[in-house]
Amino acid sequence: SFNIGDYISHTKHLSDMEDLAYRRLLDLYYLHEQPLNEDVTLVARKINMKGNEPEVQIVLEEFFTLEVGKGWINLKTQEERESTTNRNCFERNYF
Repeated sequence: SFNIGDYISHTKHLSDMEDLAYRRLLDLYYLHEQPLNEDVTLVARKINMKGNEPEVQIVLEEFFTLEVGKGWINLKTQEERESTTNRNCFERNYF
């Protein structure tokens, strides 16, 4: 889940365009629950930031990990998703 305090503490150094790119990248990542495409130009277009590929690239390199053949992974989001899935499975089986 989105935590505004964590977000601000980790992104206060970003330019306005980098911040916008990061927020949109996270939204896209949460929405589709899969790695982002390896092609930065395609990713920039998907988040409506065509022409801002340098900012998108900076954010991807800082906050995501590129897994060749899979795409850009956000490890924090991935861990949160797995934790939520495990908790939901436990609650379903326990209650």
